[in-house]
Amino acid sequence: MASGFAGAIDRDPQQLPVPLGDLRPRWRSRGAPATVRLWRRRGPDAVAALGLLLAAAAVLITVTRPPLGVYLQDGSVEVAGMTLLHPADNGGLQSGLLYDGPATLLLVPQPDGSMVAAGVTYLDGSEVTGVCHLGPPTRAEVTERCQLRIGSAAVSCEDVLSFDGQGDWERRCSDGQQLSVSVPPGATVIPMPFPLGR
Repeated sequence: MASGFAGAIDRDPQQLPVPLGDLRPRWRSRGAPATVRLWRRRGPDAVAALGLLLAAAAVLITVTRPPLGVYLQDGSVEVAGMTLLHPADNGGLQSGLLYDGPATLLLVPQPDGSMVAAGVTYLDGSEVTGVCHLGPPTRAEVTERCQLRIGSAAVSCEDVLSFDGQGDWERRCSDGQQLSVSVPPGATVIPMPFPLGR
């Protein structure tokens, strides 16, 4: 019986069953695509180069941007592209000069050659008020000090116009802002109680 059972097994090695499994494709790990490999190697360099390019563009824009203009000429006031006109009745005021338009400006000359100015305008939906004291001019320069209220924030600015320069005010404010404000030849210098360049 045992010999009959042993004889029933075909021991020919060419006839042994080989387990192949089914015919479904097997997942095989492949390397990352070439673009991903390139990004992994060069990505930080590309980001750094882009940052340097943007910084250079910002410097170029800052240096080449023409100064804003604030001045009185031909009976109207120019404030950074806005024109303020003097009403015939001076707004009913007995003293000072009123200029109105997208903003309102009141100029009050003083006996010593100085001037006080008050301005009202809007910036991003918030009311901005300002008061400037323009000192009497010296032979070299004229200076002014301004207090601005931009929404709930208080900002103080000091402006200097040197007569031997290019005819530009240099404004420095307590919040770190610095800018140039131009007065073209033949125009009158006036105080600037406005949030210029913001």
